[in-house]
Amino acid sequence: NLNVINTLAHTLNNDELTEAINMLVTARGERQASNLLNMKNTLRPGDTIEFYVSKRRCYVRGTVEKTKTKKAIIVEEGTGMRWDVPMGMLKKC
Repeated sequence: NLNVINTLAHTLNNDELTEAINMLVTARGERQASNLLNMKNTLRPGDTIEFYVSKRRCYVRGTVEKTKTKKAIIVEEGTGMRWDVPMGMLKKC
């Protein structure tokens, strides 16, 4: 719960706060690695996915054309534009 983290941010001393931040960063990294591995193992051509494009400030929906080791070729719905997207940015619909 974010309220717990907010409370701890105001009550912990500097050393405890640094340790808490490191714990959260480590947990986030482990989750990202797990999600990436899961995506690499389950993503197949024809799957529908979404990914965020910061320049457009929106999510783009598309279809997987090809998977590679670290990236996938995505064909955007509506435009047919092809994107070479890192697996970690993809989210299955």
